[in-house]
Amino acid sequence: MPEPVKQLKLEPLELLDLSKCSSVSDIVGAMSRCSFGARMLGEVAATLTEWIASGRPPLCIYDGKSDTPLGQLLQSMIRRKWLLGMMTPGEYARTIAPGGRLLVVGGFSERDEQALFERPEDAIYINAYDLAKPGQVRDGWYPGAVFSDPRFVMPVLNRVLEDRLGGGKLSKVAGLISDLEQYGGLAAEVAQGAKTFKAMVEDKDCFVFFTMSGAMTIAKMGLVICDMIDHGMVQALASTGALMAHGLVESVGLKHYKYDPSKGDAELAAARLNRVTDTLEPESNLDHIEGVLDDLLNGFEAGQPFSPVILNRMIGEDLARKHPNDRGILKSAFQKNVPVMVPAFVDSEIGNDVHVHNRKRERDGRRQLVMDMELDTRLLVDLATTHKRAGIFTIGGGVPRNNVQNVAPLVEIMNERMGWSMPDCKFRYGCRICPDRMHYGHLSGCTYSEGMSWRKFDTAGMFAEVHADATQVWPFYVKYVLE
Repeated sequence: MPEPVKQLKLEPLELLDLSKCSSVSDIVGAMSRCSFGARMLGEVAATLTEWIASGRPPLCIYDGKSDTPLGQLLQSMIRRKWLLGMMTPGEYARTIAPGGRLLVVGGFSERDEQALFERPEDAIYINAYDLAKPGQVRDGWYPGAVFSDPRFVMPVLNRVLEDRLGGGKLSKVAGLISDLEQYGGLAAEVAQGAKTFKAMVEDKDCFVFFTMSGAMTIAKMGLVICDMIDHGMVQALASTGALMAHGLVESVGLKHYKYDPSKGDAELAAARLNRVTDTLEPESNLDHIEGVLDDLLNGFEAGQPFSPVILNRMIGEDLARKHPNDRGILKSAFQKNVPVMVPAFVDSEIGNDVHVHNRKRERDGRRQLVMDMELDTRLLVDLATTHKRAGIFTIGGGVPRNNVQNVAPLVEIMNERMGWSMPDCKFRYGCRICPDRMHYGHLSGCTYSEGMSWRKFDTAGMFAEVHADATQVWPFYVKYVLE
């Protein structure tokens, strides 16, 4: 353990291991030891369970309709004594009763916020608008809140409470997915996404591309990625370089840590502890990875161009040899012959390491290595044009998503401009988990419908767009298929 980590007494995070999860509650419990939205959901579930088990359930504040599926769910939670009762924000603001504990579900008006913020002794906020008591949520610290659609969050929490307090049969993910369909909003999107993902995985003639952006390995989703590769759910992977670098940290047994908000970023910088939202990556981890890569690259023949796919395969082979009993993304990809593309390679820690390695070669009078990104473009075209159908499963957006989707117009213009007759490769399936909205106008929010205008997607295909924090949804999808 690095010395700064010992001195600051930081809490190590844990990889979410679906093989150890048999119920919805197990998965949400594991999320509490991860990062980002997963941790928000997991920690709120633990707090709510504790409140109810102690005999002091919260009062529910809800301004929605009582006859909707969400309203009826909240009423059923009251009948089970998991909630003390229910008031609108206005009713709570007008009451003279003591504050107590609150579960604030959904949005509320600024006319009522003072009472909701100041009166309760403790409160949990569940909404998609980042509404919480001022100061409760800070940069990198999100206690007592889940910023997502309550129509998704509350059915999940209800299943968790049934598992932990109901005394009945533990709930499977398939039951949750089926249940979510009725709630509308994000819940219905999640259900549709699960079915779309399952359909593309079960289509034996479909080649599935998996694209990722965002800090999903720091979020402790590395074993979820391994499960997808190991169980044949995906056949090719495109990722940011940062994801692979942080994943490599995990693969060699190093740790990420939970951010302690009492430590300022200047103090973290002095201790060489790099913060990624609510998670810390010690610089010593990245120094170790640089040593691993330097050893590999020293054995590479300088006259032979290579690419991210070739480099990642080399790293995976090295992991398989040196860490036979540990799981890792690039190790699984090597063993299952799944190519790992990194289209924005230079924008990553591993890209930095390759550049520094070449500077060392230059300093020492050795021939430098040459990375040829065209090698991976040719591979992408070959993969997309030699299978009956293609599907794409996307976490986030960015360059990995766009680079893979770009293969369809690339083939189209090669056919037109070079007189070739390669088969078109429009995607027949697509599932994207990304909170970005289309009206922002940026790449990650681009819809599948928009992509159809570029001839990237089959108009008769099956597509789902899930506007969610992937860490809260994605583990359920993989477990759903595994079940």
